[in-house]
Amino acid sequence: MKGTLVGKIAFFLPSITIFFLFTDAWADPPGPSPQPAIPVPKNSSSLPPVSSRISDSTDTTPLSFNGPDALSAYKHSWNPLTAGPNMVSYADTLPEGVFNARFFFYSRFTQAQYTNSGGITGLPPGFYETQMLALEAMYFGLGSNTELAILPSLIGTDSSIGGSSINGWGLNDFSIGIKHRWIIQDPNSARPSFATFLFLTLPTTSWLGTPVPKGGLPPISVLPATHFGSPSITTTFLLRKNIRPLRFYGGLYYTYGFPGMESLTAADSPIFAQFGDLVQYKMAVEDVVNEKHGLGFILEMVGLSELPFSADGLPVNTTPRSFNLIAVQPTFEVNITPKLALSVGVLLPAWGNNEYLATTPNFSLWYYFGSGTLQR
Repeated sequence: MKGTLVGKIAFFLPSITIFFLFTDAWADPPGPSPQPAIPVPKNSSSLPPVSSRISDSTDTTPLSFNGPDALSAYKHSWNPLTAGPNMVSYADTLPEGVFNARFFFYSRFTQAQYTNSGGITGLPPGFYETQMLALEAMYFGLGSNTELAILPSLIGTDSSIGGSSINGWGLNDFSIGIKHRWIIQDPNSARPSFATFLFLTLPTTSWLGTPVPKGGLPPISVLPATHFGSPSITTTFLLRKNIRPLRFYGGLYYTYGFPGMESLTAADSPIFAQFGDLVQYKMAVEDVVNEKHGLGFILEMVGLSELPFSADGLPVNTTPRSFNLIAVQPTFEVNITPKLALSVGVLLPAWGNNEYLATTPNFSLWYYFGSGTLQR
């Protein structure tokens, strides 16, 4: 019965994204509304003096940080519809009342382990681990600069550690987030968009008995990294800037996990576990090759570190006390229809210490609901 239920949920998640594919997927893509032609006076004598015209064009009022003037300027700037990065969240937000859904799928294949000094060695005897993460990210525009994200996901594990096997699917830890954009990028200057994203992660893997390595980490993804079964709070700072034909993205994530009782394997007695705080730093550059078809290439970089301390001041008692991972990903993107976008990439290990070396293939499907200008 449990396997049947999880199977239905796994089918339901991607179905949300493509539900409207055959209803209005081929509608006109969102984009800037055409501007009316500026009337030209028939009589040249009605033109203002040359000196006045030059003065008017240079006396411009600076845009506000995130007011209607800044929003209008951004909406009419270069910003074609594409899938975008698979690892970095957007600093910009959806318009008020707009709903979008994006389905992500990540699979992680563990191949080796990093030593304390950054060297690479084989896996411990009897250890193996493969994981799959299916995420349905749903975004709601709550205001001109505020967005709600609801992030349910499923996690699948096939692993063995210490002679104990863990296999099966179940609900991953559930995350919900609220984003606020403090600064809207100025198309006529170097000013980028800046936003903060606050995530709350609930330990649904522990509540529902999902088969996962206790205290372990899911595949690196667009979600903030948290230890399985650990309620967490993540503060995020995001940047974005469009400079035709490129887009630049950046993000810094700081996660505090509340301490609690953990059993690393089924045979272990629960112990009080205090993990170190987690820091993620993500960057991406996107090159839009063909605006009409959303064709582009993205280079993404992700770093993940566990610090040897926690914000609550309690001593870290897990092993290892800290680790570092750095990985890079080439990503390909294209619009399957004018409203459905696909991105595909492979996150490749670059360097690390005190953690496992893994390769993470992934893809996403993003369906754009509604019509009109999509400022994202």
